[in-house]
Amino acid sequence: MRRFAIYYRVSTDRQDFESQKFVVDKWLSDLPADRRPQTLPLIFQDEGISGRTMNRPGLQALLAAAYSKKIDTIIVYRLDRLSRHATTAIRLLLNLEEVGVAFVSVTQPVLNLGHENPFRRTMLAAFAEIAEIERDTIVARVRAGLDAARKRGVKLGAPAKISPAKQSEAVTLKAQGLSYKAIAKQLDLSVGSVHKLIKSSEKAAALPEAAP
Repeated sequence: MRRFAIYYRVSTDRQDFESQKFVVDKWLSDLPADRRPQTLPLIFQDEGISGRTMNRPGLQALLAAAYSKKIDTIIVYRLDRLSRHATTAIRLLLNLEEVGVAFVSVTQPVLNLGHENPFRRTMLAAFAEIAEIERDTIVARVRAGLDAARKRGVKLGAPAKISPAKQSEAVTLKAQGLSYKAIAKQLDLSVGSVHKLIKSSEKAAALPEAAP
């Protein structure tokens, strides 16, 4: 842990960061001398923003630092500071692992994915399995909803020029946690087309099946 960052988040303006900072600072000070960081951390924080959205300035700045390899470890008070959705947080941890960034939750030792954790690989493998199960479930549900909607004659909102194969791939990529912008870039589509396609797919999947 040579270059690390700390991320804080509070959901409302009635909360403050001090309780989180106290616990994180104590955790750092209690580390053995040979594991204690010798550099000052980068601090990122979001105030008054729900953990249900990933569109947070502080979080996005943190991820930009991580993906550009300016840091090697992210420290948080709890995993839900990253995201209120456990599977979203798990996918994020797996993405960070791909670029060599470790994760530490100071109040949840069982979730610590620090580089020194001997069980790190086992935990990441379990997280990957959970993320894959969730992704497959979402994709299957959306595809089933689309098929049912087509059989009922529902006209879906995706632009006609987008092939069914590309529509299916877009749904799969969204279930993997990619942003609309990333999906658009990968499939060579406009962000607006991808957004319309995904929302149309979700709406179709939510429609009740016709009674037999």
